[in-house]
Amino acid sequence: MFSTLDQKNKVEMNDKVVCFGELMMRLSTSNFQKIQQSQSFAVNYGGAEANVAVSLAQFGENVAFATRLPQNELGDTAIMQLKSNNVDTSFITRGGKRLGMYLLEVGTMHRGTKVIYDRDDSGFATLAPGMINWKEVFKNATWFHWSGISPAVSEASAEVTLEAVKAAKEAGVMVSCDLNYRGKLWKYGKTPIDVMPQLMEYTDMVLGGKSDAALMLGVKFQEGDSFDSAPKRIKEQYPHLKLVATSLRESFSASHNRLTGVLFNGENEYRSVAFDMPNMVDRVGGGDAFMAGLIYGFLNFDLDYQQTIEFAAAASCIKHTIPGDANLSSVEEVKSIMTGADAGLVAR
Repeated sequence: MFSTLDQKNKVEMNDKVVCFGELMMRLSTSNFQKIQQSQSFAVNYGGAEANVAVSLAQFGENVAFATRLPQNELGDTAIMQLKSNNVDTSFITRGGKRLGMYLLEVGTMHRGTKVIYDRDDSGFATLAPGMINWKEVFKNATWFHWSGISPAVSEASAEVTLEAVKAAKEAGVMVSCDLNYRGKLWKYGKTPIDVMPQLMEYTDMVLGGKSDAALMLGVKFQEGDSFDSAPKRIKEQYPHLKLVATSLRESFSASHNRLTGVLFNGENEYRSVAFDMPNMVDRVGGGDAFMAGLIYGFLNFDLDYQQTIEFAAAASCIKHTIPGDANLSSVEEVKSIMTGADAGLVAR
């Protein structure tokens, strides 16, 4: 099944997972205040692909993050945050005017969470082809992860994303993508359909829901197709994909969701148990935790797809209990959620 992940490419000490995307400062309101009420903001650092990198590092994987950050104290602090979570920052290039940011108004009950981006002219938005030595990045690499956010930031970052996936395939690296449609970012004159299909040519595994698939890839759905039809429909339109997954989220309120994972390998569908999540602490990063769980499962569970989708869904579930962008949980903690053995108990 995995032509690029054969026996000789099994994860070893020197092999690594590479993630690529924008690392940002996150400013969050406290105590569920609206932005106009807030006199101060909680500061975290994150971004979809960086969240995947941090989560995989917590799972014990050898992970490197590639991006561009400004040569100032904010760029230094962002790098320090990655290093403190055991992420290799050797492939981060420095430059650009500023660090990208986003403001998060944390919702509760029936008032949803709101995001305001401030990413124009960031170091990542002005990243250009040739600035990152991808041949060096992919030495000893097993896996490369990107998301649909990177080509949405700017035309230049879209060109670099294409450069990256081409280099990954030339290096024989497995490539994954979380579609991650962000309507607020596609503002430079091209639509996702203009950009994403070409990037899919160099991608092996995709995570995405029904609306993401339609908006980002132009996937056609039939009348009556449910949300869990996304993996099969994506695979039909992009038959070269080896694996397609989605997370099904039932939203009862901003504070109470239920999550189920679905994975399709072209022949069989695998579905996790449903995780009920009342009183969620932080929804942001739940999909990134799911993605990291999928990658970890593929690299460690000997193609046991059922165990992989259970682990991914449990990883997403536990992330919703953790403030900030990234899932800071260990493999053992995720597995305890999978089994339900220690749910809510005090560890003494």
